[in-house]
Amino acid sequence: MKGSRSDTERFARYQGVVEALLRQESFLKRDAYETLKDEEPSFIGRVIAELVRDGYLNQDGKKSKPTYSWSEKRNDFEAGRWIDQRVFTPTVKRSPSVDRPRERLLRLGPAELKTSELLAILVRAGLQGESAMQVGEKLAARFGNDLHTLSLKARGELKQISKAIGETAYCQIMAALELGKRLVSQEKSISEPLHKIKDTAAALSFCRKHFTRLAQEGAKEEFHVVLLDQKHHVIKTAQITVGLSNQSLAHPREVFRPAIQESAAALILVHNHPSGDPTPSQEDKTITKELKGAAEVLRVRLLDHIILGKDRALSMAEEKIF
Repeated sequence: MKGSRSDTERFARYQGVVEALLRQESFLKRDAYETLKDEEPSFIGRVIAELVRDGYLNQDGKKSKPTYSWSEKRNDFEAGRWIDQRVFTPTVKRSPSVDRPRERLLRLGPAELKTSELLAILVRAGLQGESAMQVGEKLAARFGNDLHTLSLKARGELKQISKAIGETAYCQIMAALELGKRLVSQEKSISEPLHKIKDTAAALSFCRKHFTRLAQEGAKEEFHVVLLDQKHHVIKTAQITVGLSNQSLAHPREVFRPAIQESAAALILVHNHPSGDPTPSQEDKTITKELKGAAEVLRVRLLDHIILGKDRALSMAEEKIF
């Protein structure tokens, strides 16, 4: 792969030729050679041929001595962007195909790629003087294998590491990391034995473990339910709402729908406090009372309402405010 210095020189060469041609409405090749005496004629000819191919230049006259003139597309011609597409977008494209991250992934599988290569695939395109591969290496050097910390970074924080991480690259990185977290969670759920909630301590232990991400990373209040069978084995968990601000967002119809669908015999209510303090609010108490009444009507046992803080969880049943 050519270094960034070579890339910069190539950009400057392209720019010099294109700017000289833009100053002329029509010209012969020999006119361009005369104007650009310090540039290689073969390179000038190549730039002209690429402009013709892309429809920016018209070629008229004899094949042996053509005349070139700018087409109507000149009004939409963005020289810098056009040159970038040939030099910098992305630089990794000019490496031998066997060394490109995407080709290596297809040939060897994703497990064989380094973290920097996987990140380069997500970044996709670099900027002048910095390839996608170089951006991937910067991120890998900064975070190593600590992808959890990377997943918590805001767009502006990654932009400080590399200007090439724009909105698209940031969204792709975050989406990939979130999918990874969800895959791990699903695989963990499949491999784990059935959990039995035999008492409040077991309920707290399960919720702390299962909802760790919600407790530590949740920026908004989320309302979940843990569904149990007749022997109080966990059937599944279900998210009810995001952005809980009043009891209307925890309507009994929405809370008990998954319980009815799964024929659950009992359930536990769970929600987080982004503030970090799990102390129940008056709204929490009101919601719990309303849902407990609905559970009795539906003959589903409401065992507890657990509130998750960043460092601890609170059981409303244990606190006797349930």
